[in-house]
Amino acid sequence: MSRSKRSLNLYVFAALGTAIVTACSSGEQGVTMAQPDDPVIVLSEGPCLGPCPIYDMTLHADGSYLLHGERFVKTAGVSEGKLGKKAWDESVAALEKSNFWKLKPVQTLDTLPNCHTDAPTAKVTWRTAEGKEKTVTYNAGCGVREMQNLVAALREAMGYGDLVWTEDRFDPSGNR
Repeated sequence: MSRSKRSLNLYVFAALGTAIVTACSSGEQGVTMAQPDDPVIVLSEGPCLGPCPIYDMTLHADGSYLLHGERFVKTAGVSEGKLGKKAWDESVAALEKSNFWKLKPVQTLDTLPNCHTDAPTAKVTWRTAEGKEKTVTYNAGCGVREMQNLVAALREAMGYGDLVWTEDRFDPSGNR
């Protein structure tokens, strides 16, 4: 095999590997697995210094959900089910109450003063039936009241207590 052909094969292999890793990353898995025109609400929470739950949960307008639990969750892996239309309606109400479309998209240690480190980061994505979409990334150590209230309300509406949280790990408020 010629040197140029080997280089081309290596390039193609690297590009395919990158595409597979990107497609399978958990960061936006719920949004990626939804159909492009589907309205969805995605709540993702990441790691902290302690045993904080790490998961992505996508809620669809019909009340069905897709949950990808990684660590410190009730069930690791991918699961799906139905919460009912009420879960969608309550989630939308929480987003509207928070003035979601006006919230700063990044509320983290890099963008806000007086944040403490080692707290989990939450991402909230809302895509409407009209195709309007926004993601807000929030570090819990920054103490932004609107985001604390929004994450708590979404957890409640999306069945966090039944599907994600496990008493064996920590209290839902983040206290250990």
